[in-house]
Amino acid sequence: LRRAPWQPQAGDDWRAVEGWSGVIDALAGFARPLFTLGREPLAHLDEIPAHQHWTIRCLDAHPGHARAEVIDARGPFTPEGERALFEAGRFDVIVSKNSGGAATEAKLAVARERGLPVVMMRRPALPSAQREFDAPQEAIDAIRAFVSPLSPLSPPSPINQQDFNA
Repeated sequence: LRRAPWQPQAGDDWRAVEGWSGVIDALAGFARPLFTLGREPLAHLDEIPAHQHWTIRCLDAHPGHARAEVIDARGPFTPEGERALFEAGRFDVIVSKNSGGAATEAKLAVARERGLPVVMMRRPALPSAQREFDAPQEAIDAIRAFVSPLSPLSPPSPINQQDFNA
């Protein structure tokens, strides 16, 4: 199951980078980045340049740092909520990895509205697969089709999308 990556749209200012060192190089001229990369920035709190204040949004609570605020939050995020966060944080750049999906996509729309650049960490190369699915239900249907001929006496269990949202 692989989500399609986000694609830049008209009005986007994306700056694609490879890895953490690429992120740091791309942020050199900015003062207030919002990191939406998960936990990785937490390992670098002691490396924050003197002219920057970081806001890091990740799933885990963390005490932060003198020049960093950590927000523990889990999507989905709404455009209204992202607008309020961007306004309060006065961000001048957004840092994201290209994870795709709708749950955290609102940050990209709000960055576009505000004319903010997005430092976008490229996806790592993934190994090839015999089949790829864009949505959980597609994978479930394929598993059912694969398993059904193997066990004709037992009906398929009622698996559905909600099983993956728990």
